[in-house]
Amino acid sequence: MFHSGVRSIDETTAYTLARTGQILAKQIGLVNELRVRVADPLAARDVAARIESQTGYKAIAWQEAHEDLLNALVIRNIIMYTVVGAILLVASFGTYNIISTITHEKARDIAIMKSLGLREHTVRGIFVLEAVMIGMAGAIAGFALGYALCLALGQIEIRNPFTDMTRLPIVYSPLHYAIAMAVALLSSLAAGYSPAR
Repeated sequence: MFHSGVRSIDETTAYTLARTGQILAKQIGLVNELRVRVADPLAARDVAARIESQTGYKAIAWQEAHEDLLNALVIRNIIMYTVVGAILLVASFGTYNIISTITHEKARDIAIMKSLGLREHTVRGIFVLEAVMIGMAGAIAGFALGYALCLALGQIEIRNPFTDMTRLPIVYSPLHYAIAMAVALLSSLAAGYSPAR
């Protein structure tokens, strides 16, 4: 009658008329479990607590029943943020390397500018400004590429027996773009300031 894709559910669960189920279980007139579907899934704990207090029967919210799965998702998020952080760190080292090399190659230009009477902080400011411009250009290019990749991922079709969704749910959070931009600009700023100094 149905296929969930989870063996433990498929081998132990059947959907039938309550009367037929009672006859098969030899428990005529008895109901041993009720499942309640709530409009807001995140309110399940409150609804379960209310059912327990009003009826005296044990009520378990889906969060409690699937605690191991939720813990696995927390661990997955920690791993994901660690990997993304490592990628940003490597990218910032790449940015630092490129900009600091450019600055070191301009050592003669720096000497000429200083001999013409430019002060240290002015020369430093020129290279910091150049570094910030490069970092901003990289951040904008990264935004465009990242957004395009997210759009492409959102077009991948998926078949899932538990939901009507057919596409990957992608979250377009401005916070993620802001974090990437901050890392790009900070690494560019450090890469421009340090060698120019």
